[in-house]
Amino acid sequence: MNLLLLELGSKRHTYRKLLDLYWITIVLTLLLEFLLHHPQASPAPHLFYYSMVLQALGLSAITGIAEMLYRYRKIHNDDLLLVAGIIYASTIIYMNPTIGIVPAIYIFPILTSVLSFSKNRIFFAYFLVMACFMLLYMFSPELRISMQPLHIIGILFLYIGVTVISLTVTTSGIELLHNLNQATQTKQELLVQTIIMDKLSKMDALTKLYNHKTFHEYLEKLIEQNERNNLPLQLAIMDIDNFKKINDTYGHWVGDIILQRVAQAINESVTSNDFVARYGGEEFAVIFADKSLEQSYFISEQIREKLALTLHPELDLQAATLSIGLQDFSRGESKEALFKGADASLYLAKRSGKNQTAISA
Repeated sequence: MNLLLLELGSKRHTYRKLLDLYWITIVLTLLLEFLLHHPQASPAPHLFYYSMVLQALGLSAITGIAEMLYRYRKIHNDDLLLVAGIIYASTIIYMNPTIGIVPAIYIFPILTSVLSFSKNRIFFAYFLVMACFMLLYMFSPELRISMQPLHIIGILFLYIGVTVISLTVTTSGIELLHNLNQATQTKQELLVQTIIMDKLSKMDALTKLYNHKTFHEYLEKLIEQNERNNLPLQLAIMDIDNFKKINDTYGHWVGDIILQRVAQAINESVTSNDFVARYGGEEFAVIFADKSLEQSYFISEQIREKLALTLHPELDLQAATLSIGLQDFSRGESKEALFKGADASLYLAKRSGKNQTAISA
């Protein structure tokens, strides 16, 4: 049985309702006995009351055990409830053997077993009912007298019919839940695939950073927030110095390694509020959010200095340096103006000797 069936078969609220029903059954059983066998009409009223007390204590003990396991141990024991149902039915039949139809109450534990969604438990309930009925028939002369052969055949067919119906309901329920489970799994798989595809469409395959398109979408949202809330915002464009020479000298595969390492160094240096993307080729863009210009400059310098000190075996133990152009966003400024300022800063860093962070006036 899969997890969905197990969950349904042991639902807390269903089990709680069954326990409540059993407590109610005790009260109804005692009330029924009192009405059918009024103590004043009994030749020995004290024996009647004694029998009623023993019956109440026995049924309460069985239900109390199930209640304690459920409440304090969080145990949902379907077999215990099934046995309790058998005892309830047997008690009512034993106390009212002259009522020919009363053995039909044995269908109650069979129907209860359906809630477990287990065919084995339904068969167990059926054979237990048959065994208890035979024992009562053997040891209760009043029951034998009250039940004619036709009644016995009818009762046995009733047990068999209810069992067959219970098995059919359980089979249909299992198939329905299985199909539901498959549909749910398929939906979850499609959801996961959609999430993966959506993520892949936003990411750069080589560096695992966000791509050019996603960067622009995110920047537009941040600019809108800046306009509404006047939040600080800076844009840094970082370019690997002499990257064409690296590709020409050591090969494009080495260039790819350098791109990955630079991307990792940038990503490890920024905060969770910042946004890093591969803007194109050997250029990276970083949006610094909720920081002052001085703080963003400090982080940019940390990135630049870290890479300037990193020696790559693939480059004959040389470093791959960065030139960085940083631009502060002014309220009311367009996205194009912000990029133009960052590009101007990057051009200033390149023209001033590379491997430095520049802020244009």
